[in-house]
Formats: sequence, C-alpha cells, structure tokens
Amino acid sequence: MSLCPVCGKLYCDHTPEERGQTNEEMWRDLSPEELEAWQNEPTYSPRKVKVARKHAHDPVEPAK
Repeated sequence: MSLCPVCGKLYCDHTPEERGQTNEEMWRDLSPEELEAWQNEPTYSPRKVKVARKHAHDPVEPAK
C-alpha cells in the first residue's frame, strides 16, 4: 500500500476519494523513496506527506 497523501501513514482510514487516488494507486507497492520515508520518519511527519503526495499518482504495475 502506498503512503497516504493526506496523512503520510501507510495504513489509515482515508478512502481513495479522500486521498485523490484510484484503488490501484492506493494499493500499489511503495516506491523506494516512500519506503525510506516510512522507515525513517516519525508518524505524521511533514516529509512523509510530501513524499506521499509526490508519488500519489505513480504508474501502477499491471497485475500478473
């Protein structure tokens, strides 16, 4: 699941509509930058939100 562009959390209660994402964008794997921010930044970090917004509409890999 991608980081939430609203709150920066990995798992939250924001809907795809609130996040401004499709279900596929919401459930895609973390980008390397998101993973680094998730592992190294505190909850509700402004940097996490910034990174999440940057990657909110990254391309989604097709299902295998």
